[in-house]
Amino acid sequence: MEGEIWRVIYREYGSTGIALSVIGFGGMRFENQDDLDGSAELVLQAYENGINYFDTAPLYGKSEKIFGIAFKEMKKTRKERPFFVSTKTLQEDPTKVREDLEKSLKKMDFDYIDFYHVWAILTPDAYQRRKAKNVLREFERLKEEGLIRHICVSTHMTGEDIGDMLRDYPFEGVLLGYSAMNFAYRDHGVATAALLKRGVVVMNPLGGGIIPNHSDRFDFVRTQENETVVEGALRFLINDPRITVALVGFANQKQLAEAISAVEGFKPISSEQIENIKSGLNRSFDKLCTSCRYCDYCPVEIPLPQLMESYNHLELNSDYFITRVGLHWGLSLEEDYAARCIDCGLCETLCTQKLPIRERLKIVQQEIFRRKNKSDAGTGCC
Repeated sequence: MEGEIWRVIYREYGSTGIALSVIGFGGMRFENQDDLDGSAELVLQAYENGINYFDTAPLYGKSEKIFGIAFKEMKKTRKERPFFVSTKTLQEDPTKVREDLEKSLKKMDFDYIDFYHVWAILTPDAYQRRKAKNVLREFERLKEEGLIRHICVSTHMTGEDIGDMLRDYPFEGVLLGYSAMNFAYRDHGVATAALLKRGVVVMNPLGGGIIPNHSDRFDFVRTQENETVVEGALRFLINDPRITVALVGFANQKQLAEAISAVEGFKPISSEQIENIKSGLNRSFDKLCTSCRYCDYCPVEIPLPQLMESYNHLELNSDYFITRVGLHWGLSLEEDYAARCIDCGLCETLCTQKLPIRERLKIVQQEIFRRKNKSDAGTGCC
């Protein structure tokens, strides 16, 4: 099911029969969350422009409250112009899962959540742990009670691990990080979701801000004359029929307008152009990791793909580096990964770009400890 309504392209979310806008509103990056009404107005503008998928979470500051203000107005036309709400829970205790949901419903003044996510599955062990603690069973109870409509999962795992998880449990959709910068890392997960007819929502479609902040290095994503790098990066995702929604964290009206423009001016991208983009990734990132994961065969099980991808953020967007290591990848900030290295060189032999992985591992490790110690000193933590 695909077509153009108002100004936005719509695609069916998995096998649910629900048509979602290919651009979704991520509620994590409002420019000024203290300006509740101004932020809610941005949500309303997105809705007026045809965006109908709105994603938030309990830890996104005042996001749920902002959405609630906007939704109060949007409910007046919801019957004629449907919109859908997504939120999440990190809880591993079934009782607390229910508590999280009830708080979210209250903040947004809703009777149910359309897409409720088991949030931030970072490793296969983390998934199995929540499963063993009956979190999934609690989700099923909440669905039976009508408090949620669709059981979904949010993850930062590798594509292969995502594929295994989707085959293990019939999640109706998956939320994962995916962009022109790192698509190779999770492509297997997207392919599996498409095969199983699950919805696919991609977060960080602009690489957490790296793509617009380094437009010269991402110029290769542009396939139309006069399009911006942001438009090109979003159109690269829109062009993939396996992807239901590209979730953009809008901060202001300018960003919203650029995303709408990306959809309005979208034209199918040829397979030759897609290959040029993929080749451009390798050319532009000749000194940075492209997340091909060929190094993921470390005999002492150092998580090299994750650490090398984090090195990219150290080079391009240093403020986000420690968050990338700890929160995005779920790696320990206490462990000395570099000390585990036996200096066998296998990773560098396998690396298609012949990057100095062992040297970068030491740099990453030093930076993890430096920033962690600086943070601890600043908070008085011992």
